[in-house]
Amino acid sequence: MHTSKPSPRLLRPFKPIMANVVGIDVGGFRKGYHAVHLSSGNLEATFQHTNPTTICTWVQTLNPVAVAIDAPCGWSQDGGSREAERILEYQQTRIPCFCTPTRDRAKQSSFYDWVFNGEKLYNAFRETEMEPIETYPHGIAQIILDFNGEGSKQEQRLHALKAVGIPTHTLPSPDLIDAALCALTADATRTYSTISFGNPTEGHLVLPTEKYLSQRR
Repeated sequence: MHTSKPSPRLLRPFKPIMANVVGIDVGGFRKGYHAVHLSSGNLEATFQHTNPTTICTWVQTLNPVAVAIDAPCGWSQDGGSREAERILEYQQTRIPCFCTPTRDRAKQSSFYDWVFNGEKLYNAFRETEMEPIETYPHGIAQIILDFNGEGSKQEQRLHALKAVGIPTHTLPSPDLIDAALCALTADATRTYSTISFGNPTEGHLVLPTEKYLSQRR
């Protein structure tokens, strides 16, 4: 992992986020879901709940153009990891990534409760007209920081949000910080400035591209 200071070019002001978007971080059954609503360059609202249907209802009231979720949208077919995660970590960006198991293997450990919680959320969204995408907060932060972040993962994510002008003092928890980063990927879909990893069977993981960042500088 690189430990040098973030590139100076990232400290230049970014244009406001124009789209009305939502990012959602997924936790276990007790922690539930944390959502952030961004619009016109502002952090408009945050919301937390343990019920996926309640989260979907809240999102629907906002009428966002896109929703991005930090949770696998599918299961591994071979038991080790999904194609999206292998490409992300070993072939292109080399960003360390969580390895999603098969659904049967995940049932053997409560560690994967949050993945099942994500599955419930995607299923809830299928009852609506919205089609959320999967994204990955740490990957988003690395792209914003040009892979030159320093400090812990949490410190890098905070720095990434500050770099794009998101007020982090209104995000009191790591879960809301991750949700805000997810919203950036949702915003990037507005101008087709994303890259997708994976396949239809196991699901696609989506990240913003340099094109998105350059458009906002």
